[in-house]
Amino acid sequence: MLSETTWRDMVNGDEEKIEQLSNELNHSKTFIRLCLNRGLTTKEEINGFIEPSIDWFHDPYDLWDMKKTIEKIQAAIASHQKITVYGDYDADGVTSTVIMYEAIELLGGQVDYFIPNRFKEGYGPNIEAFEQLIENGTELIVTVDNGIAGHEAIDRANELGVDVIVTDHHECPETLPDAYSIIHPNHPNGHYPFKELAGAGVSLKVAEALLGEIPEELLELAMIGTIADVVSLTDENRAIAYFGLKLIKRTQRLGLLSLLAKADIKLGDIDEEVIGFKLAPPINAVGRLGDASIVVDLLTTFDEEKAAEISDTILNKNSERKEIVERITKEAMGQLEDHKDDTIIVLKDADWHQGVLGIVASKVVEKTNKPTLILSVDEAENKLKGSGRSVDGFNLYLCMEKVKHHLTGFGGHEMACGLSLDMDKLDVFVEDLNSSAKSIIGESELKKELVIDSMADWDELSVELIEELNQLRPFGQDNKRPLFNVSSVIPQDPRVIGANKDHFKSLLSKDGKVIDLIAFGASDWQEVFKAHPTIDVAGYISINEWNGNRKLQVQAIDYRTDQSIIIDKRQTNLNKAVFKDANAHYIFFQKNVYSKWHPEIASGASHHLFTAESELTSISQDKKVYIIDTPDNISDFNSVYSYYIAHSLYIFLYSPNEYYFKGMPKHSQFSSLYKWLHSKKEITLEKDTKELISFLKVDKEVAKFMLMVFLENEFVTMEDGKLSVVSNPSKKRLEDTKTYKRRLNQIEVEEKLVYSSFSELLANLNES
Repeated sequence: MLSETTWRDMVNGDEEKIEQLSNELNHSKTFIRLCLNRGLTTKEEINGFIEPSIDWFHDPYDLWDMKKTIEKIQAAIASHQKITVYGDYDADGVTSTVIMYEAIELLGGQVDYFIPNRFKEGYGPNIEAFEQLIENGTELIVTVDNGIAGHEAIDRANELGVDVIVTDHHECPETLPDAYSIIHPNHPNGHYPFKELAGAGVSLKVAEALLGEIPEELLELAMIGTIADVVSLTDENRAIAYFGLKLIKRTQRLGLLSLLAKADIKLGDIDEEVIGFKLAPPINAVGRLGDASIVVDLLTTFDEEKAAEISDTILNKNSERKEIVERITKEAMGQLEDHKDDTIIVLKDADWHQGVLGIVASKVVEKTNKPTLILSVDEAENKLKGSGRSVDGFNLYLCMEKVKHHLTGFGGHEMACGLSLDMDKLDVFVEDLNSSAKSIIGESELKKELVIDSMADWDELSVELIEELNQLRPFGQDNKRPLFNVSSVIPQDPRVIGANKDHFKSLLSKDGKVIDLIAFGASDWQEVFKAHPTIDVAGYISINEWNGNRKLQVQAIDYRTDQSIIIDKRQTNLNKAVFKDANAHYIFFQKNVYSKWHPEIASGASHHLFTAESELTSISQDKKVYIIDTPDNISDFNSVYSYYIAHSLYIFLYSPNEYYFKGMPKHSQFSSLYKWLHSKKEITLEKDTKELISFLKVDKEVAKFMLMVFLENEFVTMEDGKLSVVSNPSKKRLEDTKTYKRRLNQIEVEEKLVYSSFSELLANLNES
């Protein structure tokens, strides 16, 4: 459970309108609610959104400088000038490069391409790279997916007599570069109707203007770049993604077919999730680790053998990237304990690969819900370089702007940034950065928020509903996959799955109907779900196809419940790790157990030794309660349980004495003890205990208990460590002594709390 997560419902309460549109369009109310949440309020708007048309594509000449750009490229083609497309090393950048390259080539242009190396030239126009290209004969440079901030390199090209055309979509600086022309959907002088094109989308618009039509064979590439760059999937981007996904299923592009086959991706299975999570990551991995130009080589080749060879290289790079990310993430997580009080987490290591720092930062953010910077050492420049990722509601760019005087390089936006700084400036930078963050946040706390699109009507959930909802695809930024609240369900059959046992499966039951649940990376849910609480689940609803069967499945990302959560941690031994949870309140019943372990309790945690006379302590709502050992009677346990029932209860119930297994000595054993004592007249405990244990065939603890019963009934007396038998004791029942009754209670406690099954324990607690 994401304890710091709040759920915000996107409630559309116009039930009359929902009913009307549902009847008009013959769609479920759930579907109509989701449409209204997306601002689709009429029959025409909904139908248009479900099936975009060619009219969704805007006139490319509405882009500022388009006419000037096309005329320049056409003139360069006509005069046989050498044109170089200067790209970028991510999926958007390489697809942008191929689109522009092939469009110019189709018109007979003398064209090649250059992809900068992340570690050599870096992002965007590079002076040395431009000089080398021009020395090699380039007479016109066309940037794609970069260039809007490339002032110095563009100025150098101008000095050398070579024009630069910039096509980009990144944020425009206050002063634009002195390029021949600039194609940008958000150009300050322009009025293009859609501002959110990816780099590949901008390249596609130039290609459309050059060729006089939208080239289908390039539209599939624009789709890949658009989805991979996580831009808004609305308006023209929705059209690019929608039509591109249809076209890729019948692609003839040799390199793409080879990569898909090697990645075991079937054409018929391709959707936006396959593009975003299976195809784009290997493409991005190449640029993260080395030279991404081989991806352009792959997408433009007509050689099957070369395509297969490059595909293998790309997938191998992706495997290498995964291993590097896994290692660095593990090392970064290991540093978190030292930064738990930081507002912004800054982690560094000399051996961390610079190409994957953004991915690692995202994983740390996911774990901590705090803005995070991950830095590596560039020894050649004696600098720290890295990437940052933020959380919803915190503008990382604004925060970094306030401390950029410490940096040698910085760029980014609200949710991500890149930076570099001198190594000796790190400490003061981190201090000022956290001060800046605190001033932005103020007294509020950063909390993870889930936006719930709709309540899920349990009776309406079906495969047919999913097929209906799929008409809203492709999902992405600003058209998110619908997140549902599946409410008041009871989990059954919880179990961990996966090669590393890090994923979780369960069933959800309600009103006699059962639906599958899966939660990735949530193996810790099993402990909670074993208690079968009534829960609400936040998740995506999908169809799970396996072995020819199609079943409804909830892909859960969070759950909540207002019931007490019982975590079964019963064990025969305790160790120091049990006491290292700073967000816990530790309850002890046994004084000797408390004396031994309370010094090990983590700083920040609280603890209490329960006695009949003591008062239980109120604790904050988010604190967990650890019940460490067993009480002498059930009523004491019930007092603690009922007092802390609103908290998550971790039941350890350590019981070192094993009263239940030893049981209660028989009356015949008590008789034998009395006779043995009578025969001895007087015994010294220090000297005679071993003989007593051997005679009774019991352990030391049981022998001590039997003697305590005799002492309480005044069958014996004790003075100076010596026991003496009373000659004519009064007749008293053993069962009436407090010692005997306490042991009976202790046996009952262990039977009901320690040695019962978890389901029996829950039943006992529910009865209390």
